[in-house]
Amino acid sequence: MNMISKNFKTAAVGTVFGGSLLFTAGLGIAGAEPVPAPVPDGLVNVTVGGTTILDSVTIAEATDASAAICGTSAPDVSSLVEQVDTQGVNQTVCAGLPGGDLVLAQNVSVETSPVVPGTSAEGSAEEPTTDTPTGSEESAEGDLTGAGAAEQPATESEEE
Repeated sequence: MNMISKNFKTAAVGTVFGGSLLFTAGLGIAGAEPVPAPVPDGLVNVTVGGTTILDSVTIAEATDASAAICGTSAPDVSSLVEQVDTQGVNQTVCAGLPGGDLVLAQNVSVETSPVVPGTSAEGSAEEPTTDTPTGSEESAEGDLTGAGAAEQPATESEEE
């Protein structure tokens, strides 16, 4: 009887700890930030076979180019271009082209692209500038008092 009681207590404690782990993991998932919805900016990309041929062009330009390439009427293509811009879902205008399918895709707008503070969208960070002249007491080259600094040469009075 003692063994059954011990097993029951062990199972109960394991259930409580396991449940608390699942609960806290669920809180972490529930607190995750959702992916932002595409921002309709009036610009789309036109790709053929995975290669972008027109990048961030207006709806009118994408409509005219896609209609000319595929040989379809502009109003049909215009509705697809507007769907891509508002919903962010890629649309195939025509298939079977020599280079591949002509696909309309949402461009990445400035509002949804992550840019780390201190950097620009091109990926180059600005270099910090210092106004301290080289060789002064505050500059790294002229500082001989900090850790790792060279020892001063011994004078004759210290050697005696």
